[in-house]
Amino acid sequence: MMSFNKNIFDFFKNKKSDFYLYLISFFESIFFPIPTDIFLIPKALVNKERAIKLAIYTTIFSVLGGVAGYMIGHFFYDEIGIQIIEKFNLKDEFNLFSKSINEYGYLFIFVAGFTPIPYKIAAITSGLVDISIVGFIFFSLISRGPRFIIEALLCKFLGKKAEKVIKDYTFLFTILLLILFILVIIYKEIL
Repeated sequence: MMSFNKNIFDFFKNKKSDFYLYLISFFESIFFPIPTDIFLIPKALVNKERAIKLAIYTTIFSVLGGVAGYMIGHFFYDEIGIQIIEKFNLKDEFNLFSKSINEYGYLFIFVAGFTPIPYKIAAITSGLVDISIVGFIFFSLISRGPRFIIEALLCKFLGKKAEKVIKDYTFLFTILLLILFILVIIYKEIL
């Protein structure tokens, strides 16, 4: 057990693992089923002095992956997009997201970028429904960035306790953000 933990520690301490983190971040925004956070958190814990830098680059690569997903939805939905959605059994979510993006636009992209809602579906759907690419990038940056930076800051200042805090409060924070989203929708419908 000690050898396994040491190997994992050595892996995340190695600068070459940055490349894998950024690669995973990019592909997670298109099709990779495991959230980037699972890789960013241990990397930030092992590299506390570089945690913020790691979060910034993770954000950039995540949004670049989102742009690739957007392009798939915009130009190649019939050839590639539908296969990704069917492969991960996300047809119902895709239909719901299409409706949500059409109705609430950038607000939905923000919520999908910040919460555990699959960002890849928001990216592909945004391209398919032809939402502005500039708006998509902006709202992706202001949602993905804070998500990863908050995780990195928690790792930097709380150390191992950060993992527990993130696990314990992600669900609660997601619920609060979704309630806020619903309140904005209700407010928008009343006006």
